[in-house]
Amino acid sequence: MSIAENYIEYKNHVSALENDAHYKKQVLRIQQIVHQRQLVSCMNDSTWIKLLDAINSLDFPPAFMAKLLKDPIDQHAETQFLNTVPWYCGDWRPFYQEGMPIFISIEYLIVKPMLIEHQGRLIAAKILDQTDRFRNLLKSLNVMYQEYESNGGFKIYGYR
Repeated sequence: MSIAENYIEYKNHVSALENDAHYKKQVLRIQQIVHQRQLVSCMNDSTWIKLLDAINSLDFPPAFMAKLLKDPIDQHAETQFLNTVPWYCGDWRPFYQEGMPIFISIEYLIVKPMLIEHQGRLIAAKILDQTDRFRNLLKSLNVMYQEYESNGGFKIYGYR
């Protein structure tokens, strides 16, 4: 599917939710948090869709950790995630395919574009690293991010 078709599909699913009382309540809560914390949106739906599409050009979808606006920061979990090489891939599908959370609720993503492949008990594990490709992808899409030089992780801002 093209980016335009993915965007239309995403908007159709979001518009279908607009009559849902729970969704309306969630959107109001997000707007309150953004206003109270004086946050600025760094991503819009079309940029998220472009990012999800661009992830398909990588060798593997990198693991990520989503920090939602309504959730407290879990510094321990974030540090632990950044200091290890994931053995699993991330699910970069939109919410209606049971992948990422709905875009307006994402404060930031922490992404680790590495993957460890176990070779067996007697052979050292292989680490696949696509840090440079991921950085170039973010730059080409003009996505606001912070790079963690020490461990190869990235923080992609939904709001800041």
